This record gives sequence, C-alpha cells and structure tokens, in this order.
Amino acid sequence: DASTSNLVRHVSMCKALGGGGQGTITSFAHGSTYSHGRLRLLLVKEVAVCARPFAIAEDEPIREIIRMCNANARLISANTLSKDVKEVYDITKKIVMELPGRIHVVFDGWASGGKRSSQGLN
Repeated sequence: DASTSNLVRHVSMCKALGGGGQGTITSFAHGSTYSHGRLRLLLVKEVAVCARPFAIAEDEPIREIIRMCNANARLISANTLSKDVKEVYDITKKIVMELPGRIHVVFDGWASGGKRSSQGLN
C-alpha cells in the first residue's frame, strides 16, 4: 500500500534528521523572534490600537496561539497588561512633553455610510 509506505519512509527520514520526536521542532523554529518584552509590547499595542479589553491577555485562544508559537512563552495577566499600558503611556507622554515647540491635538469623530463609527487623532 502506497500510503503506508510513504508513512514508513517519512518516519525513517525523521529519525535520520534528528531522531524524531518533539526535538525536531527546534530546528524548524530557529528563526523565532519571540521575546517576553516584545510580547508584552505587542499586547499593549493590541489593546491601544485595536480597542481590546485588558482581559485579552487571559483569553485562552490567545494564550493557545502564543504557546503554539513558543511553548516556553511567559504569559501575563490582565492586571500586568493594564500596568504595561500605563507605563507605555507615561513614557510616551514624557517624550512628547520634551519635544520642542507646541503640539495641538484634535479629535475627530465620524461615521461612514456603513454606520461604522470612527475616531481620529490629528
């Protein structure tokens, strides 16, 4: 049977490459750019830019996606994410306050024909 012989050939090849098992994923994921700090910053971005709740950090599907990408990823709580957002805000505020000149901030709210509301910062 061709399907069984293909499976046997595949198993033999995997053993030849690295003994098979879960260790072979390491060679596949060697280009991973995961870092705990970057994960936290990306979660801050998700909350701030996409208007997601802090609880997204504790959503099981999000945690599964993170673990799928890196089984050793350190996950954070909604409380930690809230503190991270505040810290990024404070850092950004300090940077903006040190810019020369003055900054004028205008909020612009509107709704499209599809009744989708939007707010902009100009």
